[in-house]
Amino acid sequence: MTGIQKAEFSKVHATPLLVEIGCEEIPAGVAPRMARALRDALQQCLRQAGMEVALGWGATPRRLIVHGEHCPQMQPDREEEVWGPPERVAYVNGEPTKAALGFARKVQMPLAAFSLVEKGDQGRYMRAVRTIKGRPVTEILAGALPDLLRSLPSPKRMRWQDGDAREDTFIRPIRWIVARLGDEPINFVYAGVRSGFRSRGHRIHGAEGFIDVKNPWQWLNDQGVMADWNLRRQYILDGLQAQAKNQGVELVTDDELLDEVTDLTEWPEIVPSKYDEKFLKLPEEVSRIVLKQHQRCFAARQPNGSMSSVFFAVANLRSLQLEIVARGNARVVNARLSDAMFYFERDPQKTLEDRVELLSQVVFQDGLGMVGDQVRRLRGFVLDNASRLGVDPNDAQRAAYLCKSDLTTGLVYEFPELQGYMGGVYARMDGENEAVARGIAEHYLPAGAEDHLPTSRIARAIGIAERADKLLGYFHLGLQPSASADPYGLRRAAIGLVRLLAEESMAVDMSLNEVLNEAAKQWNQQRVTIAVDEQTCGAVRSFILDRFLGMAEAMGVEPRALDAALHASRELPLYRHLGVARLLSDFGRSETGQAVAAANKRVANLLKKAHASVEEVREEWLQEPAELRLFAELLETEEHWADDPENQLQQLAGLRDAIDVFFDEVMVMDKDERIRSNRLALLGRLRQLFLRLADVSRL
Repeated sequence: MTGIQKAEFSKVHATPLLVEIGCEEIPAGVAPRMARALRDALQQCLRQAGMEVALGWGATPRRLIVHGEHCPQMQPDREEEVWGPPERVAYVNGEPTKAALGFARKVQMPLAAFSLVEKGDQGRYMRAVRTIKGRPVTEILAGALPDLLRSLPSPKRMRWQDGDAREDTFIRPIRWIVARLGDEPINFVYAGVRSGFRSRGHRIHGAEGFIDVKNPWQWLNDQGVMADWNLRRQYILDGLQAQAKNQGVELVTDDELLDEVTDLTEWPEIVPSKYDEKFLKLPEEVSRIVLKQHQRCFAARQPNGSMSSVFFAVANLRSLQLEIVARGNARVVNARLSDAMFYFERDPQKTLEDRVELLSQVVFQDGLGMVGDQVRRLRGFVLDNASRLGVDPNDAQRAAYLCKSDLTTGLVYEFPELQGYMGGVYARMDGENEAVARGIAEHYLPAGAEDHLPTSRIARAIGIAERADKLLGYFHLGLQPSASADPYGLRRAAIGLVRLLAEESMAVDMSLNEVLNEAAKQWNQQRVTIAVDEQTCGAVRSFILDRFLGMAEAMGVEPRALDAALHASRELPLYRHLGVARLLSDFGRSETGQAVAAANKRVANLLKKAHASVEEVREEWLQEPAELRLFAELLETEEHWADDPENQLQQLAGLRDAIDVFFDEVMVMDKDERIRSNRLALLGRLRQLFLRLADVSRL
């Protein structure tokens, strides 16, 4: 058998490394993720070969780039430890056996290179150390790069044929590959394209040529390509803010849109324009959404905060006639806003309440009935649980009743991104009170993991009901997300539900089980389509808690601390579990916390191994001073159990000395069955006390 020993590597000559994959335009949101993954994969490949190399990355719609200024040309030599058979097999009467000679031939080393060395407590074994010569880095990377490209994360991969058949797949057709280490080529073929030294610049402003391996960023910049994604994003933001200042307006910042236009441009150019001022009569969000979703343009506000008709496009070229581009943008935006104005003027002819009956014609999901059915479930949920959700029952049920009516309006049908928002606008126009209107407008929030939470308690209540309702229904149909696909947005729904339930500023005093059981009750009472059973509720609960644990670090707690809190014997509202996890995060890092956690693990393992159930502790059967002390302190803690988690944790930490002394001085698994069972009962009672707060053994 063989084993690798870490060796001291000598410094070797380093030179620039460049890998560029050029292709047809990659969809927005994909190229940066792929480029970072390629950078990470190359660093890992080099690390496994014994080299730590700092690499940077770049991404545009047409290329992924990885570059390092200093990469070794040769893999360092390394020492390998080779172990052979044990002495009793390798030698008889001091002479090598066939086994020893055969092993030496197998590893291609002379027998004289081996000596007999102690291997732990196993005795002496044949052992030798040999030097493995390093390989050229170009050879290592040439062998690795095709597999690295195949493994890059991609929402969809394609195979194309523009001549010879191409077996390899990629997000878009590959047109060129640059792979070089200094002046040395890294030779490989992928998707029918052979690597080389020639790159391409901007489609319009650039040319093809030999890219500078030392400074590819400047070479590409000279060819009309800002290849550094982060610098390009900052350049666009600075340009937008400068143009807004020139136009006397304030930019409406949108990080999501900024990322998107960064992904879609190689040489961004800011183009200010202006739509017809008559469209300022539209609600602000309508014009912003039309600009963003349909033209990828940025909106602006007047200094007084009102909407401006000025907007900004980001073109992917230098233009000497920007006014022509601006007029073209304005013409298209005016046409889209004209459509929006038509529907905005027509939709209020029918109130939201009048539209509720139309929801019976809108499919919620095949097998799950209509949106009208869903509205009745949401209304029932918020009405039944109004006090625990912290909402007025009349306003809450009214908002739930009307919250989906805007799906039947022309404006939302034409611009689906406006759902919810337009419901709030139309509710105010119908004369609904502000609490109802705001609840309708915000009930879709949060739309993602980074989106802001609703400011309305009613919106939160409806959002909780809707997400629980959706998850139960889709899980009942077996439409759970796979590892690579989530077509119905169930992970997003679970994350949104966690964020709503874990928020302390508008605390919801319902545990996750209670939320799911109440949502299941609405399905089961309605009896329109399906009945939700306990198994489905359990599967949804596990799915949600997995998302909760995955969000732990983003919420400022350690995952193991949150896991410990969630395994308490009593289920609490998620925001209270999160509060316990915050306490445990600090506690678990302390010396006391680590000792208490270790003791809890020992207790849990003893009880599990002994298959012990919690029984009454017989004080007269306690013999040792240490167990009598632990029992006394346990009774004292139970009697004066605090109300708040912080003091509870202090009380549990106060048991540390008694627990330590108990394990030092007491043999739990005594030969006397009566004594043994009583001590296990004592430990079981101790564990039950800890579980009132959390399963500390998981820290």
